[in-house]
Amino acid sequence: MKWLTLAITQIWHRVLNIRAKKLGILWVAIIVMSFPAYAKDQYLLVSSREGGDILRYNVNTGNFVDVFIPAQASGINVSYGMTLGPDGNLYVTTGSTETYPNEDPRVLKFDSNTGEYLGTFASNIEMRGPTDVAFGPDGNLYVSDGLASKVFRFDGKTGESLGVFATGNINDNFRGLAWGPDGNLYVGPLQGYIDKFDGATGASLGIFPTPPAGTMHNVTFGPDGLLYGSDYFGSSVYAYDIVTGELVKSFDGLNGALGMIFSDDGDLFVANYFNYEIIKFDINSGSSGTVFADASTLSGPVDFVLLPIPEPSTNAMLLAGLGLIGLIMYRRKQHT
Repeated sequence: MKWLTLAITQIWHRVLNIRAKKLGILWVAIIVMSFPAYAKDQYLLVSSREGGDILRYNVNTGNFVDVFIPAQASGINVSYGMTLGPDGNLYVTTGSTETYPNEDPRVLKFDSNTGEYLGTFASNIEMRGPTDVAFGPDGNLYVSDGLASKVFRFDGKTGESLGVFATGNINDNFRGLAWGPDGNLYVGPLQGYIDKFDGATGASLGIFPTPPAGTMHNVTFGPDGLLYGSDYFGSSVYAYDIVTGELVKSFDGLNGALGMIFSDDGDLFVANYFNYEIIKFDINSGSSGTVFADASTLSGPVDFVLLPIPEPSTNAMLLAGLGLIGLIMYRRKQHT
């Protein structure tokens, strides 16, 4: 992009030198029209616990795109939790299931554009069953462990283990984790509450009650600032005010609610595990959800990541605009 910036700067100076007011207006219009860097379309990446692979869908159309990372490829035993890193790469936890019993407690790293395997990023000898994964405000990587009931911390750049950050009760069976707007860490165990930890020290801040949920699995914060928790053995996603603890709303009709993510339009996508579906909810209307994807392409959906789809015409439009400016300047010179 440096050569584009230089070219634009040079042309702008020439425009100023010849005092071509109309030409300057045309230049600005072309550049403005050329500049969204990405289209509004996005990919929805979906990890599949039973399929073991990672799939891609178009968020706007709902169309299945492809198997982005095939099952058991590049070190994946079972794809589970996923997140995008500050470097734009994809981080995926891999573990074991009844189908794939070999324990493989690691965090793997992939190129989010190509799916290329970039190696094992993080592991810890105490880690037994990594589930969810997220980067914290400090830039480090945090991994919840469903078998050890612990949250592990790793250097966000090197993957070096920084030890255990937080520990829950022995039966907590940690699943999803999310950083709150208050800077604290919220972790969903398979219990009727959410564990809360100090975001700086990892010290327990007690539990966040989640009535009427019987279990809590994945947790996330919505664009409305509410804390959303999926009731895996229930049939709903519940949304709570973290200040008052009040249950604000729920989304029902699910069968094994797991991962959740919000689109840029504010829609809530939920992994409906036992039905092999992804359900889409409008969080403002409170209406019943619609099926976004089903068993025709899915096998045990768990977690989600959203990725922008690059707009291939952006640079072409910019170059065409530069070419047009050059042509106009050349013709002006010929007539002077």
